Amino acid sequence: MGQTFGQVPQNKPVKRQRRSIETKEKIYQAALQAINEHGFENVSIEDITTAAHVAKGTFYVHFDSKESIIHYTFQHADQIYQQAYEQVRGRDFLYMISKFMRLSYIEHEKKGKGIIKAFVTRFFSIPGREFLSKDRAVFRCLTEIIEQGKREQIVDEDIPTDKLVETIFLTMIGVEVMWCYDEQGRHLADMMEESVLLVAKGMLL
Repeated sequence: MGQTFGQVPQNKPVKRQRRSIETKEKIYQAALQAINEHGFENVSIEDITTAAHVAKGTFYVHFDSKESIIHYTFQHADQIYQQAYEQVRGRDFLYMISKFMRLSYIEHEKKGKGIIKAFVTRFFSIPGREFLSKDRAVFRCLTEIIEQGKREQIVDEDIPTDKLVETIFLTMIGVEVMWCYDEQGRHLADMMEESVLLVAKGMLL
């Protein structure tokens, strides 16, 4: 039968793509909940698919393995950093570094301690050494923030920007690890903002 007059044709590929994205997100959210409740090692793919109400085969359409959940978290992390940077772009150095950390880690903390713990214990097993790639959004954002400090002439021009970025990044890793094992109920965003801001102030002339 032909198309009815006045009827707007639906773009089936777009609808399928949207459904695929929604299904992947549903599986991911189910995985986060299970991992945060029981720990990464104690959760199976069957646990995840049961919680997501999808077939096991559907899981493999979107993720290669349970470890792919960690890699997906890693990829999403850089989206968070980029979005945080866009909100602080153009401000002064100390404001930028402080709020960049707070905005980023408020979002990271929402994912839960279980998945963050799984992530930090597998930093260097992420495929292709992507974790340390200078093309990552987190490195680009930190570079821009440090360069802002140098433009303000409050951060030492003689210290290479890469070295300063590395120092901040190592601090971030340390705080993430400490938070994973923290038993005082502190918020990750609070710990990160406080620690990185102290490091940043130590860079001032």
